[in-house]
Amino acid sequence: MKKIKKIKDIQIKRAQILDLIRDFFKKRGFLEVQTPILTKDISTEPYINPFSVQFSDDRDRTYHGYLITSPEYSLKKLLAQGFGNIFEITKAFRQKEALGGLHNPEFTILEWYRIHANYRQVMKDTEELVCYLVKKLYHHLYLFYQGKKIDVSLPWPRISVKQAFKKYVQINLDKTKNLNYFKTIAKEKGYRIGPASGGVNWNDLFYLIFLNEIEPQLPKDRAIILYDYPLPQAALAKKKSKKSFYAERFEVYVGGMEIANAFSELSDWREQLKRLKEDQILRKKLNKEVIEIDKTFIQALKSGIPLASGNALGIDRLQMLLLDIKDIDELLPFPAKKMFNS
Repeated sequence: MKKIKKIKDIQIKRAQILDLIRDFFKKRGFLEVQTPILTKDISTEPYINPFSVQFSDDRDRTYHGYLITSPEYSLKKLLAQGFGNIFEITKAFRQKEALGGLHNPEFTILEWYRIHANYRQVMKDTEELVCYLVKKLYHHLYLFYQGKKIDVSLPWPRISVKQAFKKYVQINLDKTKNLNYFKTIAKEKGYRIGPASGGVNWNDLFYLIFLNEIEPQLPKDRAIILYDYPLPQAALAKKKSKKSFYAERFEVYVGGMEIANAFSELSDWREQLKRLKEDQILRKKLNKEVIEIDKTFIQALKSGIPLASGNALGIDRLQMLLLDIKDIDELLPFPAKKMFNS
């Protein structure tokens, strides 16, 4: 009975957090919307693995679609229709990730889009949202997570990805545009660069160094914003300038846990189409399903969307931080790890 009570208490607190998130955005004039979870087309992003779905209608006609990995495409289509500032809380699905820890194949995501804004305004939204939740729940601007005190008071420290590579691993990221240089640096650091299918690519090297050496060194006692990611890491983000190697993208870490990914939205349909085709080529090299490009998404960009910036925030991870829960399996009443391994 104690275990059941604990599970119920956690769900009550999770519901309270969702109410507070909705309250935060509605007070700021955002419209809550609902978009499909089952869609015909989906993101071509090479390092995200969607669930493929097949179903039939009453005449036994067969259709193929996907469970969304994010509501991003649908929300941008609404921006193109003139919806203005919008947000959505929905379920999303991703395969080939660990079960438990920070991952569950079905998870809850918050996305919001602010028009006539760039990523710096959305940085401010993110800071204010987290501060609002912590203040409402605990009446001060810090929280305790797994024995660590985490300060979320403003302003949050910010560091560019270029600065992080220089500070933590003494690498000049500008020079990594030369893939051979990047490979040499990785080998010198002791990484085994094997003959992966299609050859090792820039993103492989970035992840090796970033996940193993930089992410673990980010502050554990603060919320921090890591911004201006290199273009290979920013498929849907706007470039900082025409010839820049960097894009207006940022991620948010709280107590060392990554909880959000955001950027100034790319609105140039030609550039977006070019990047999606590059995604398809990379997916093929990685021996993954080559996903068709969503023509209605490109058409929405052609019709014109306003200057906008958006953020995708993992609600489950945020709730874990706010409720001092280490493993997502303790947060969810029906975690996939327990359902499918029982």
